[in-house]
Amino acid sequence: MFTMRTYISFLLRYRFPVLAALILITAVSGWNITRGVVASSIANLFLGESEEYFVYRDYVKEFGNDEVFIVAYENPDMLSADSLKRLRGIIDKIKEIPEVGRVDSIDNAQHIFVSGEVLHIERYAEQALESPEKAGAIIDELRSDPLTRRLVISDDGKHTAVLVELTHDEMRPIERSPQIVDEVFEIFRQAGIPRERLHQVGMLATMSEITAQSYFNISTLFPIVIIVIFITIYLMFRRLWPVLIALVAALTAVTWSIGFSVLLDKNINIFVAMVPAMILIVSTSDVIHLCSAYLLELAEGYSKEEAILKSASEVGTACFLTSVTTLVGFVSLSFVPAPIFRQLGLVLGFGVSVALIIAMTLSPILFSLMPRPKPWRTGMTAGVQGLLDRGLWLVEWVATRRPWSMVVLWAVVLGFFSVGLARLHIETDLNQRFDENNSIRIDEKYFEEHFAGSNFLEIFIEVPEDEGLLNPDVFTRVAAFQGGLEWIPEVDKAVSLADLVRIIHDGFNPENGGGWPASRELLAQYLLLFEMSGGDDLDRFIDFERKTMRLAARLSDNRVRVTHRTGEEAKALAREVMGDSAEVEVTGLAYLIGMWLEKIIAGQRRGLLFAFTCIAFMMILGLRSIPVGLWSMIPNVIPLLALGGYVGLIWDQVDSDTLVIAMIAIGIGVDNTIHFFMRLKFESARTGTPEEALRNSFNFSGRAIMITSIVLILGFSPFALSDYFSMRIIGTLLPYTLVVALLADLLLGAALVKLGAIRFRKRATKEQSG
Repeated sequence: MFTMRTYISFLLRYRFPVLAALILITAVSGWNITRGVVASSIANLFLGESEEYFVYRDYVKEFGNDEVFIVAYENPDMLSADSLKRLRGIIDKIKEIPEVGRVDSIDNAQHIFVSGEVLHIERYAEQALESPEKAGAIIDELRSDPLTRRLVISDDGKHTAVLVELTHDEMRPIERSPQIVDEVFEIFRQAGIPRERLHQVGMLATMSEITAQSYFNISTLFPIVIIVIFITIYLMFRRLWPVLIALVAALTAVTWSIGFSVLLDKNINIFVAMVPAMILIVSTSDVIHLCSAYLLELAEGYSKEEAILKSASEVGTACFLTSVTTLVGFVSLSFVPAPIFRQLGLVLGFGVSVALIIAMTLSPILFSLMPRPKPWRTGMTAGVQGLLDRGLWLVEWVATRRPWSMVVLWAVVLGFFSVGLARLHIETDLNQRFDENNSIRIDEKYFEEHFAGSNFLEIFIEVPEDEGLLNPDVFTRVAAFQGGLEWIPEVDKAVSLADLVRIIHDGFNPENGGGWPASRELLAQYLLLFEMSGGDDLDRFIDFERKTMRLAARLSDNRVRVTHRTGEEAKALAREVMGDSAEVEVTGLAYLIGMWLEKIIAGQRRGLLFAFTCIAFMMILGLRSIPVGLWSMIPNVIPLLALGGYVGLIWDQVDSDTLVIAMIAIGIGVDNTIHFFMRLKFESARTGTPEEALRNSFNFSGRAIMITSIVLILGFSPFALSDYFSMRIIGTLLPYTLVVALLADLLLGAALVKLGAIRFRKRATKEQSG
């Protein structure tokens, strides 16, 4: 019968061929990584499977893109000849960037007016160049024009904005965003406007900074994390060989995992770039348990080979179970309806599996190749292990002497956190993920003060028949709908063809009193007259068949769920105002991401339920007891409740990325529970009393659990220095969750054993000796 001991014996017998095979697979994986390309896209990351995204994509192909990058700066003398010459030079160079489809500014802003029964369309900039003395009056007209006010010129007329719109390309790598932004800023710098005078907003600016922060965190903080983890391992063992074994196993597992990811998809996106950290955690944890068990077995007086066999076979079973449960936790990411999460779950699941295989294969082989280690409790190691002894004794004493107090204490703690859970509100504002001193946050405040909101809601109004939008009744309803939109608190400004028609109609009818063209022919004439007079951009508001019209609403709130909710309000308003006269489609990237976030939350809930169900089933199988398996899940639930309760209490809204911490926590936190209770099961079978079994479990697995938790907590801590929320919480919330998990396992778990809720039946030791 194949057992873990049989596998370890095989490894020791054929260690050199096995090592050669590992080296060969690692080399092939490393070569495959060189084929990878750092690239990702909005479509692949979030919206690739959304039917609504395909609708949005079809609309923007015809009417233009809402991927807009807005650059603004203060320039009270913006209409002077020198300022306009410089601005035109800047715009010409920006248009040379391949991804740029359009650039809007005061330079191409159209002044539409009627004089002497003639429609005139002139450029404000040309008027200023021809009549410099009228610059002040022209600025006032720009400030009052609904097509330019708070869009390309600020309320006070001292700040101007340049709107850079990209061509539509759903497969454009997000990693290209920082390059485009840098190129634009460099163009301004070369024109004499330094970076410190420029302010930026828009999805492109935000994604650019997110990507830049991700690169910084991966390239700078992740290496620090590696150093901290391995220094901590050294301090715990006071020996170099556990560090080297952990390093070799971790890097091998990471190489295999990324190689597998590139095999699936050569694009290495910002999510897959986080895989190395996760695999490092799993590999390190397994190796620490194996090294600790090996040293303890040697201390019991076993020979080197027997110590390797016993430690690897006994701990290996628990490591196998922890890897399966961690695999389940990561695979539950596949419940999120987005391509990136399915890929991430698959790659992490593969990584967890190979990390176990590599740790269980490399560690025994390397143990056999190195000299017999010196006794653990000699020299500097004795002091560290003495501290662990005292800590474990204190925890055991508190848990076993005051078990009911422990249960009551944890019940009170959970009651406290339930208040926070009741307040839990999940939201995402990409800009709010940055530190207050980050340029994105500073620039956002600047735009809030001087310009309209930078978040776009795209609304498309469609009628069935050609030229149906020229029906006066339909057009009047569109105008009323636009007016109603601006009463929604989150809508800062709405722009549509109605603004253009209003300017023309009022120009020809100064005594109009707020009316609209009364006939289809008059509306058609206005549009034709606009085009014949030199007006452009009409195709950005209405299609050639006059069946579809675009209405752009700029929002003052960047939160994606608020954006989605505002879009739903717009839909309800459209049904009320438009009736059956037209179909109204609300879309836009932020709106779609808000809709996607709703699905993510639902997917996370299903994923957590799936993970808990599978883990509970695995615990029952591993511990061979339904009651014990179910009771053992209590310490695994507590860290997640503590996480949700804590963030619900301290934050008014909880960023959706916090859910990632929950998924990581359930995958890692359960490892301690498995190692502790699997050891307790083993000790219960060979010792005389539950108390002795518990004491031995604290000394054997409790020690490794403490070391592993310390290594992970300290290893994640450097991420707290990050300027980006999603990385920072890995260094704050994840260590907090791991601390709660450690305390729940050792304090509450031991208390439940003492009270008899968790108890293993006495069995023959043959089951364990094989």
